[in-house]
Amino acid sequence: MTHAQALAWLDGLESLGIQPGLERITALLARLGDPQQGLPSVIVAGTNGKGSVVAFLAAMLAAAKIEAGVYTSPHLVRFRERIRVGTETIGDEDLAALTDEVRRAVEAMRREGLPSPTYFEATTALAFLHFRRRRVPLAVLEVGMGGRYDATNVATPLACAITPIALDHMQFLGTTVAEIAFQKTGIVRRGVPVIVAAQPPEAEQVILAAAAAEGAPAIPTSACRVEPGEGFSDPADVVFTTPAGHRHRARLALRGDHQVDNAATAVLLAETLRDRGGFAIDDAAIERGLASAHWPGRLELRFGGAAANVDLLLDGAHNPAGCRILAGYLRRHQAARPRRVLLFAVMRDKPAAEMLSILRDVADEAVVTTLPLPRATPALDLERLARGSGLPATVAPDPAAALALAAGRAGRGGLVVACGSLYLVGALTG
Repeated sequence: MTHAQALAWLDGLESLGIQPGLERITALLARLGDPQQGLPSVIVAGTNGKGSVVAFLAAMLAAAKIEAGVYTSPHLVRFRERIRVGTETIGDEDLAALTDEVRRAVEAMRREGLPSPTYFEATTALAFLHFRRRRVPLAVLEVGMGGRYDATNVATPLACAITPIALDHMQFLGTTVAEIAFQKTGIVRRGVPVIVAAQPPEAEQVILAAAAAEGAPAIPTSACRVEPGEGFSDPADVVFTTPAGHRHRARLALRGDHQVDNAATAVLLAETLRDRGGFAIDDAAIERGLASAHWPGRLELRFGGAAANVDLLLDGAHNPAGCRILAGYLRRHQAARPRRVLLFAVMRDKPAAEMLSILRDVADEAVVTTLPLPRATPALDLERLARGSGLPATVAPDPAAALALAAGRAGRGGLVVACGSLYLVGALTG
């Protein structure tokens, strides 16, 4: 199997959609020799921010010379971004060979009349196989969706974290924040510390109750004292004082006031791995990780990235909670721009009207486009929704044309804000 054939086979599994449950991934991994067994792990669940937490923690581990396996999703441009060891993404030859191994196991399951694993389940199995082959000392796993029935939840964590919970994927996870929180708490294990980021009260109640029921120590990020406070600079300069009495000072590598709590989550995970897991992560490595983390497409500001004298802000905000974070950032840190033009595209299963309503007060106008995907919302529908929210909108045929049009509308010193879907960010950066 070649690299191109591997990607084509994986893409073919996309037609199976999302099917929550652990039966298929468990059966698949059993046929692959259960590569997840005996692999120390960290699992990070949540609605927004889990990727940023993984990015901060992965940077801390790299600074400590610990070559951890890191599994995230989705990718922005290339599939190989999902699976890394240290800072090295999986190689094309390894990806092809391991995909062939997964394919043979999937075909065996089908011959036995068992349901086929989904795209995400197959990629999760790929990650576990790669980590076993590379003999990583630790795997850092970002939950794809939910937690209780997510494919990553077959791992046995040394520590876990739950980032802020909001309404998203409601057709699978529930229609209330409390119901969604219940799904996220499926990663909680008996006696395993769980770091709890700042949460809506109804989510926090569910998480703390689940932790108590499992005898899992719950460590809230509010237990970290932050100086001099959030948002004084962009990115923020912070000093964290943890419950263990350690002080960590850094200018965060990632923009946005919300990254202060994400960084605190990662700090508490790192200290837990050091104190309970025996990993040699000193305070200097934690601080270097805070200052060097890289997580593209999340409030990523590219100066001159849209056109000469026009800057580009790339953000993967793909739900109302993410759009509120983006709107707050624009009000606080980009209010002096002469013009801010929204470049917007979104998937059909997202509440586009609500997202545009949240963003209308922080943009002068919008340029909307259609992504080349079956699940994409047509640009003409987005134009209607934007105008209905009071935001002037213009249709562009594709992301590249939309970027050129938005840059022209923004003008000298202006800002183009690309958001609504990580697929849009990937299309603009690929």
